[in-house]
Amino acid sequence: MLVEGGKTKTLSIVVDEHGCILGYSLSGSSGWTTIGFDKASENLVESIVSAVRKSSLKANEIDLAILGLPDIDTEEAKEYFAKRLKSLGLFKVDAIIVPDFVIAYYAVTLGDPGIAVIAGTGSIAYGRNSRNVSARAGGWGWFGGDEGSAIWIAMKAVEAAGKYFNGRGPKTLIGKKILSFFNIENPLQLINIVYSRVREDVGELGQLARVVDEAAEEGDQLAQEILIEGGRELALMAKAVYDKIYISEDAFVVGGVGSVYSSRTLRNSFIENIKRYLPNVGVVEPITQYMPIKGLAALLTEKLHLPRGIVESVVEGVHRISVK
Repeated sequence: MLVEGGKTKTLSIVVDEHGCILGYSLSGSSGWTTIGFDKASENLVESIVSAVRKSSLKANEIDLAILGLPDIDTEEAKEYFAKRLKSLGLFKVDAIIVPDFVIAYYAVTLGDPGIAVIAGTGSIAYGRNSRNVSARAGGWGWFGGDEGSAIWIAMKAVEAAGKYFNGRGPKTLIGKKILSFFNIENPLQLINIVYSRVREDVGELGQLARVVDEAAEEGDQLAQEILIEGGRELALMAKAVYDKIYISEDAFVVGGVGSVYSSRTLRNSFIENIKRYLPNVGVVEPITQYMPIKGLAALLTEKLHLPRGIVESVVEGVHRISVK
């Protein structure tokens, strides 16, 4: 069984040794930092139980369960979900629970030496070498930075808009576009909107990253500078990880994962700076239409010593599900 947790949805699939999908189920968010442990756990269990039921298998017939979940940077968070699942007796053995950034790493490298730089709602870089030494950089959350992420871009956008409206900053299309995005006329209304979104779900503010990208495509210099800086910061995360795990015998690859790389300006900046900071690595084109299930399937093949061809079978199966 493979479980793709997320801050908006949770997908569980049951697959056989050939990569064929026997059952699947979708539920709500399993990101505890946005909806709390209890609700995240409830959604997670709902998705798993429903997928197993649809597969016509019994829970104790599942040989291996791998869960990639958001917001489990600490052992305490991981232990919470592990205990919850164990108490239900869903699987033959304890589930393997790993952070979503580890799954992104497998999606980029299939388990080979390399680094994935995730940039969606948040940002983090994670890598591993052939000696199984791993390291991470970033991932401190929106309050601690998350440079290059959608939230970081959104915060830069609101700052730029505020300075422009106050007459303290340069003219920029960002301000006008933010007002249009929220369908408001008075710039001061942004204060209530932004802080209410922060309290309810800070991830929603990440949608403003698209506004910045639109302005950049229309030639707005400030918007371009924000995105260029974002790409540079993401490349610096990769360099920080590389410096911790580099060994001469490894041929490293580096790739980006996440919706933020849909921005042409940011993507180009990221790639250019990777080549500048890490000239000896192979650069994998950023994955924007990211399916975490690919990383989960790659980890499955590693754990069960299955052929890597199964990975694409699983991805194709999930794609068929998603377009129904």
